[in-house]
Amino acid sequence: MPCSEAGSKRGFNLPNLILWLAMPAGLVLSVVALFKICSSCSETANYRVFGLDFGWFGIGYFTLLILVAALRRRYGWCCWVAALLVFAAAGAEARFIWIQKYDINQWCPICLSLAATVFTACIGITWDSFRNYTAKGVTMKSKLVYLVLVSLFFIMGLGTAVTGVNKEADAAELDLFLGKGSSPTTVYFVSDWFCPACRKAEPIIEKIYPELARSVRISFVDFPIHKETLNFTPYNLQFLAFEKGKYISLRKALADLSLKTTNPSEADVKAAVAPLGVKLRQMNYSDTLYGMQFNLTVYRGYNVHSTPSVVVVNAKTKKSRLLVGDVQISLAAVRAAIADVEKK
Repeated sequence: MPCSEAGSKRGFNLPNLILWLAMPAGLVLSVVALFKICSSCSETANYRVFGLDFGWFGIGYFTLLILVAALRRRYGWCCWVAALLVFAAAGAEARFIWIQKYDINQWCPICLSLAATVFTACIGITWDSFRNYTAKGVTMKSKLVYLVLVSLFFIMGLGTAVTGVNKEADAAELDLFLGKGSSPTTVYFVSDWFCPACRKAEPIIEKIYPELARSVRISFVDFPIHKETLNFTPYNLQFLAFEKGKYISLRKALADLSLKTTNPSEADVKAAVAPLGVKLRQMNYSDTLYGMQFNLTVYRGYNVHSTPSVVVVNAKTKKSRLLVGDVQISLAAVRAAIADVEKK
């Protein structure tokens, strides 16, 4: 079994020392991960392990591992459970490293440190097992069996992480809609952050939004007539996807900010939305790219050539109507367009 009786009798055992240094370190790092102290940590916060935050999952995992490791000397089966936990975690960490490298596109020092503690624990528990086998004169065949089993544990952990780790909002399909999600009718407000007519239409849109939201789906689309609008689009997408309840107020905050600068810094946006109790979350490149492609599909797909515009579409009747300019955008006009597209 993968634990050293000889080591427990002598007291000091370097492999066990390595294991017992790694486990508490992992527990402490999991607690630190909850505070999201770096931008990469904030991006990692978008991911969940079977619905749990990485930090809370790590706390539960390392607590269980410490308990099982402490019982290895008393219960032989705990030796294999400890090996299962350690090598399955190593497989999961391989998946987490892949996500940082290819999805988030930046390294989180805390997450990498957590991975290091897990891989260190793998070294400690394997060294302890082989030391025990050597002391007992166990054959090379038994060592090979051990390596095969822990390799299977690693693969199990990797497979579990591939299926169990997901983003709060799927990166391939962000939910960029407000209002009544089940409605077949969608109203798209298409605008540009630096368009004078759009700024004139914003108070009207704010006024009619609450009534429309009760009966139809709504989305707000950036059409970069002025290229500076692209500097605001990532923040608009973030608020549209993750701050739905406060979106209209956040939109107004962004509109006010656009009067002060054409290229807002993250600090500028943080200051603008702070009174609303909203903290920025860092969206990764794939999320932003998806949102921009979504915008492009709307204004090109419905032949929108100027801003502000309103596109009203019904998925059942396949009808659509286009309202162009701040003069045409009113509650009565949008209502009439909705009624028109819903007629069979």
